[in-house]
This record gives sequence, structure tokens and C-alpha cells, in this order.
Amino acid sequence: MSTSNLDAVFNPRSIAIVGVSTKAGPSQLGGNGYLDAMMRCGFKGQLYPVNPRGGEMRGLTVYPSVRDIPGPVDYVISSIPAAGALQLTNDCAAKGVKAIHFFTSGFSELGQPEGIQLEKDVLAVARQYGIRVIGPNCMGVYCPGSGISFLADLCNESGPVGAICQSGGNAIYVAREAARRGVRFSKVVSYGNASDVNETDLMEYMADDPDTRIIMAYIEGVKDGFRFKKALERAARRKPVIMLKVGTSESGARAAASHTGSLAGADKVWEGLLHQVNAVRVHTIEEWIDMAVTFSFFKKPMGRKVALLGLGGGATVLAGDEANNEGLEIPGFPEEMRRRTAGLLGSEAGTIINNPMDLSAQAWAVGYYPVLKVFSEYRDIDFSIVHFSVGLIARPPELHEEIWDKLVDDVVRGYRDFGKPVVVVIQMVTFPEHYDWLVHAREKCYRAGIPVYNSIRHAARSTIRFERYSRRNRELAARNG
Repeated sequence: MSTSNLDAVFNPRSIAIVGVSTKAGPSQLGGNGYLDAMMRCGFKGQLYPVNPRGGEMRGLTVYPSVRDIPGPVDYVISSIPAAGALQLTNDCAAKGVKAIHFFTSGFSELGQPEGIQLEKDVLAVARQYGIRVIGPNCMGVYCPGSGISFLADLCNESGPVGAICQSGGNAIYVAREAARRGVRFSKVVSYGNASDVNETDLMEYMADDPDTRIIMAYIEGVKDGFRFKKALERAARRKPVIMLKVGTSESGARAAASHTGSLAGADKVWEGLLHQVNAVRVHTIEEWIDMAVTFSFFKKPMGRKVALLGLGGGATVLAGDEANNEGLEIPGFPEEMRRRTAGLLGSEAGTIINNPMDLSAQAWAVGYYPVLKVFSEYRDIDFSIVHFSVGLIARPPELHEEIWDKLVDDVVRGYRDFGKPVVVVIQMVTFPEHYDWLVHAREKCYRAGIPVYNSIRHAARSTIRFERYSRRNRELAARNG
């Protein structure tokens, strides 16, 4: 089935939300949650809440059924029990609805004959009338550019990252956490059981979508392996694809089958396919987000030679080991560069004037800006990692601006003035006030165009994957002419 009619999912003129309650208050999930999310996200089309009792809520008329809505309806979100799904689909067919999202569970994912048959019956009616189905058993669509969201607290800014996510819970987490690290989404789709719209449809759509520059995919299983392979190859030729393929172990495959009724597939087959098309494979949701951060901030290829700058001798030694173990190169500094750096200090006591570099207590007085200037002029360095081991020093919150903020401001100013890529790592967070500061510092960095990671290992693993992806992309382009 063509993916062109998915435009009704991402750009509907009107949305009916079936299963709202005029008695219940705001809710994160369910009918009221979807209504609040659309209003908070600024959906500019018509919103039609639906409940058999009718009435009014949030200043909108509540209609007894989809058939009773006076205007045309493009998209329906259902949060009613599964038993009402077939009647709702027939109502949507009579109304000329183009797409239905079933938030409701209780279908094939349970593995029971009744649920499997119900899903087939709903799909048969939908296909007869050309209605696309998202789900069932999923969160649906978050598309900030269109004002569509599945939660009221998600970021309203749109961006270049599209996420295909079979799991609703993981879609929620990535939409929230990646946004807190500066990632902005064109679309996030949780598609659950994939009775109709599946991973291949979405991969094909996002490959062509001009608003999507980077594709994230969390997949438990695929419906049509051959077709998906073709879609993935085509998408990966056009833009980076970051793949979190789960359910590859025996226990994971069992969980995937119970979760969305998916057949997981052999790990070696996936490994070979992803390498062949140059998709970036990750193994945890944290790595998935890390790579979305990396591709969002690094716009052009870079090398693997890094300068490490931080606080704390032991933390600096660990940083060097972790960066090396992930494949980054840490070249020693030439004598001239070491002399220039030492000349910035009042004393070299307790410092490490090499690569990795630890300024210890001298950092407070000297700052990071002049050190980054020295780094920027050294041609054998591709980028810098500045790590803040904030838990090493117990400081009251009122001193954060004086100490830590000054160093973050130095990094931001150095990146803007010198132009060489910089990565920030904020780690060893141990006190409650450190967490508050981390959120503030992270936002200051990403607003300036600097990616932030939670550990040296995550930063090193992400940047080396980016370097390998860029290098292989050039090789494939040269081979294909």
C-alpha cells in the first residue's frame, strides 16, 4: 500500500479523539491526555472530542459519535476498549476518515484467538475503505510542526530527527530525554502491533520526508523482511539511519512476541544487513539517544584525534583510558604547546600538562577559554572533549555560577570563537544541586551548538561511530560512482 496517504497521519486538517471523559480531569494517557496534548502543542485544525454522553469540555463540543461530527474528519484517535474498535472503524468508514490510531490494547499482542481475530476484522474494514491504521497498542504520533502530540509536556519545537518506534514507552522516553539534550524531532511514531502501518511504510515515508534529515528506528520485528531491506537500503543512501534492533536474544524475542506480537529475527542477519547499508547500530536506548545527539550537532565528517580537558587527576586518567578503549586517538602535545599552556598557569603543582590535561585548582583562575585557544591552533587535534567531574567538589549552589558556570561559559565562547568541534561531558553528579545545575548547563551548551554526554565512554563511543559512519559513507559513495 502506498505511503503517500500517510500525509493524513502527519498533516491532518481535523482530529477526532474518541474516548474522552467530561468528568475526569487532565490525564497524561487516554482520551483526555490526547486532547490536552493537541491543545498544548498548538494543533491548528479542528479538534472533535467524542463520548456517547456528549456535552462540552475544554471549550469544545463533545459529540456522541464520529458520525455526529458536522465537519470532515481526517484522523481519529481511539482510546476506547478494544471491544468497541470494530464499530468505531465502521463509523469512520461512513464518515470518510483517512486514518485511525488505536491507542487501545487487547488485540493480537495478547496471543489470544479473540484478539487476533478482532485485529483482522478491524483491518479488513479499514482496507476496504482505504483507511490507514496506526497500532493498535501504541502511543501514535508526535509531530510538533503540525501541532500533534501524544503528551502535553513534549517540546513544541520541530527539528530534523524522525523516530520510528514500535514501543510506546520508549517513544515517550526518547521524545522527552533527547529533547532535553537538544534533539528536535520532525516526527516520532509509536506503531505498536503494526497491523497496517508498519516499520517499512514508515522507513519509506521518512526516507522521502524533506523535514527529516536523520532517522532513528527502534524495531522489535518486521512484517516483510525483503521489503524492509529495500526500504532500509534506500533510506540509508539518503540520510543517516540509527538502528536499535531489540529482541535478538531468546528472552528478548519472547518479550517482543508478548509486547507487540513481533517475530524478532536472528542477530547475525541484522548485523550483516546494517553493516552492508551503513546504518549505525546501537544496543541500548541511551546509545540511541547519544547518536541522535551526535548526528544533530555534527554536520560534517571529522577525524578521531581528540584533546581531553578536565578536572581531577584520577578522572583525567580514566577519561584517557575510556576514550582510547573506544577507538579515539589521544596524541601527546608537542613541547611548544605544553610550554604555552604551562605559561597560562601560576603554578604547575597538581596539574597534568599533557593530553589528557588536568588543570586541577588552576582551572578556576585560568579558565578554559585560553586553553581551548591553544588546542584550536594545534593541527593534530580534530576536536576536544571537556569533562566536568562535578561530584569531586562539594560546593553550595550559590557558588555554581562563580565556578562551574564560568567554565561552561568559557567552553561556549571558545567554540564560537575558534570553530573547532567541542564535546562536553558532565559526569560524577552526586549532590541534588548538581542535577539542577546539569540541566541548566546542558541547555546552555546545546543552545550554543555543543553536544553534551553523560560519560566519557558515551561521548567517545558516539564520536567514533560518527567518524566510522562518515568514512564508510565516503567509501560507498566512491564505489558507487
